[in-house]
Amino acid sequence: MTLDVAPFRRAGLSVSPADFECLVMEAVERVLPDRAPVDARRELTEGELRFLEDAGVERAELAPRDRGAASPLALAAADYAALLATALTVSELAARLGVDESRVRRRLVRHTLYGIKDGKGWRIPLFQLDDAGRAPVPGLQLVVPHWAGAHPVEVARWFTLPHVDLEDAEGQPVAPRAWLLGGGDPRTVVGLAEELRGVA
Repeated sequence: MTLDVAPFRRAGLSVSPADFECLVMEAVERVLPDRAPVDARRELTEGELRFLEDAGVERAELAPRDRGAASPLALAAADYAALLATALTVSELAARLGVDESRVRRRLVRHTLYGIKDGKGWRIPLFQLDDAGRAPVPGLQLVVPHWAGAHPVEVARWFTLPHVDLEDAEGQPVAPRAWLLGGGDPRTVVGLAEELRGVA
């Protein structure tokens, strides 16, 4: 299968197929566990297995499930790879914002901009920029400190998916990112960001 890089180009990103493959493999290494799940049937005594069978649990149900591409681990690895592939380097973000690279690095160190450490450099997820990709989401600097310790995929999902406690004018749930872009109070999002401390 040949990677179509057109979506990256449309977004103003230069990602080669080789770079993308490296990012995918890095995501797999970071997200997937070091070993396969334990087969519970081997960990239980025969008496324990019989007890479970008497309770209506079939031995086959205790076997590790291989869901393939539908596995939550595989989906998390794919999300992480996409997050890295579309993230910007410090120099790329500085060029977009029209600022010096040192200013971007300072914001990363002060946790007013979210970055993923990639070797010696940083990858800065695009979800922090407005829809034009030219300015940070309003109020972002107040929210980012509350993401410390959370996994990048969890942060991306939390920030970009509708949240039950945020509603638009029609009463429909909106994502924290959309809330901020629509002029919503950043303090409301800061309060909700405390949820991420529980998933870190």
